[in-house]
Amino acid sequence: MFLGHYGVAFALKRAEPKVSLGTLFLAVQLVDLLWGICLLLGWEQVRIVPGYTAASPLEFVSYPITHSLLAGLLWGVAAAALYYSWPTTDTARHWQASAVVGVAVLSHWFLDLVVHVRDLPLASDDSAKLGLGLWRSVAGTTAVELVVFLGGLALYLTLRTRRQVVPRARTLVVAALLLIVYFAASFGPKPASVREIAIADIAFIIIAALLGGWANVRAAAPEPHPRHAHAH
Repeated sequence: MFLGHYGVAFALKRAEPKVSLGTLFLAVQLVDLLWGICLLLGWEQVRIVPGYTAASPLEFVSYPITHSLLAGLLWGVAAAALYYSWPTTDTARHWQASAVVGVAVLSHWFLDLVVHVRDLPLASDDSAKLGLGLWRSVAGTTAVELVVFLGGLALYLTLRTRRQVVPRARTLVVAALLLIVYFAASFGPKPASVREIAIADIAFIIIAALLGGWANVRAAAPEPHPRHAHAH
């Protein structure tokens, strides 16, 4: 899954406005970021097999370090602990925000479960592997991606509380860019090599997180006009 992960990030931003959208973008894609690094290091393996599934040419041979359920739990705990221990002067609701970051990381596995064929391990490569196989249908995959993404985006955009005012214009720009990248990756030329996949994966996730941080920044309100000085 691709767009769906960002839909979850938008929804979690509504649940806990304190967490930056950039942080949530990075959290929901953390295991894919680590997967790209593991591919470059040779610690995990994937093969490009045209037609392997209708929606993806990738056969995931081995990736328990990043995409097992156990790994998702551990990376989620680690991300929550890192967020909690990060130096900050804003300690209000800090443990709740940390928990949301952990949930964002773990959510990746459950969304992938919907689209992957039976290749997501519970723990090691020798453990049971799960996957509901939605990637066998391009139409089904696209529909679910859009529903989760647009649903999360709608939740975020309709937020109206004193704790958070949504910068709508920036958010819509980022959402449009994510949609463009999704359709280009899904229906455009397929990657030529695993190395190309890994580098593109790492670069895009980092850029998307930076864009999320940019979208999270609301323009400063204009300064009030100074009162007229009293005559002496």
